[in-house]
Amino acid sequence: MKQLLNRIKKSERGININFLNTFLTGLTAFVFCLILLISGSVNKRFIEVREAIDKFIICENSSKAIKETANTLTDEARFFIGTSDPKHLMRYIRELTEVKSREKAMADLKKVCSEKDLAYQRLIIAMHQAESLNDMELYAMRLHFEAINKRNEMYGNPKLQLPNFISKVELQELDLNLSETEFRAKAIENLFGDAFLVYRTRVNENCNLTIESIEKKIEEELSIRSNELGRKLSHLQILFCLLICVNILIFVVLALLVLNPLKKFQASIQKDEKLKPVGSSEFRKLAMAYNEIYDMKAKTERHLLIKAEYDALTGILNRRAFDQICQTSAEKKQKIALLLVDLDNFKAINDTYGHSGGDTVLKELARILVATFRKDDYVSRIGGDEFAVVLPDFKMDSTTRIVEKIKIVNEELSHMKDDIHPVSISVGVALSDDGYSQELFDKADKALYAVKSNGRKGCRIYDPKTM
Repeated sequence: MKQLLNRIKKSERGININFLNTFLTGLTAFVFCLILLISGSVNKRFIEVREAIDKFIICENSSKAIKETANTLTDEARFFIGTSDPKHLMRYIRELTEVKSREKAMADLKKVCSEKDLAYQRLIIAMHQAESLNDMELYAMRLHFEAINKRNEMYGNPKLQLPNFISKVELQELDLNLSETEFRAKAIENLFGDAFLVYRTRVNENCNLTIESIEKKIEEELSIRSNELGRKLSHLQILFCLLICVNILIFVVLALLVLNPLKKFQASIQKDEKLKPVGSSEFRKLAMAYNEIYDMKAKTERHLLIKAEYDALTGILNRRAFDQICQTSAEKKQKIALLLVDLDNFKAINDTYGHSGGDTVLKELARILVATFRKDDYVSRIGGDEFAVVLPDFKMDSTTRIVEKIKIVNEELSHMKDDIHPVSISVGVALSDDGYSQELFDKADKALYAVKSNGRKGCRIYDPKTM
């Protein structure tokens, strides 16, 4: 190999590239054919390993589905008792009667496991324990309905009609004559008491033990096949080493030519990329000098970009950046939620605490908004006391989360620093399946106006029926 390189360096005409290409291509093809023969045998072993891993994935997913479904049902039951919002009850009933995630998970598991498998048996136990949790949750929701009806009866309001699924839950004899407060207390105890937590812990433990047992079984199967694969792979390693040597020879020969680094430089400059130092020392020095200029230019552009797109006071995105984000959303036609945020009575804040106090409030609001929303959301200051939040890829059934987050923001704003009295925000929200548009902005603005017209400090989702 050294003699070949010396001939290339000393020869004015260079080596015959066609001959070299033919020779190296033939050698590469020969080695590659040998690799294919051996890799066929290796592939058979890998298929067996893949089937074992697929089984593990199904078992793991089934375990997670049972555990996550149990946790989701518990959360919905707790939300219903905490808020009396019927949508949480409907989600709960829909999961049990229509979605049936746990039953589907067990059906998938049965396709790859026999009933004698330890993983299957443990998940059966977890299913029974999850069903016991459901009984406690349903009973707690029945108690909550009874508490609501007790209250309605006290104030002369009509009783709520129990959903069919809840009406089937019979109250224990000891609970028939409880007061409203006692009904509520017992419902909470059913969902937060020690007995409930024990069942929930057992469900999670059995699901985790299932995953551990499958992992152990997979390790045993992989150990059996590792020796068979080892012998085949050792042959492949030899052939790969030979193939690598051939490719190294090709690379070294081409690297000695000037045309190759020049073409790379040309392509990098066209793509506005830094040059990779290759070729002779002169080319390396040229690349280093170009890269220094490139870094200086990039640093200057970054500095100008920060000034152009970030608000100097709050450090968040400014109106220009907001407009660019909206334009991108309109082009991509992605699902988004747009929040227009207005600081209530900001003029009074400036009059009372001066501009420095107003600046403090603006910076604190920006900090809280950034901390409250997701990292992928865009928080912008689009005016003096006006902010906007763009939520890309927003799920249309998650509007309650927006309302909850705004409540959190207003709660934090009620505890201001520097002896500043509590402040609040009003928020208008509009949703779109087709990206940003001026119509979307107008809808959010109407929702914001509705909040400010009804006493400020709140959040309103745009509804064409009421606006």
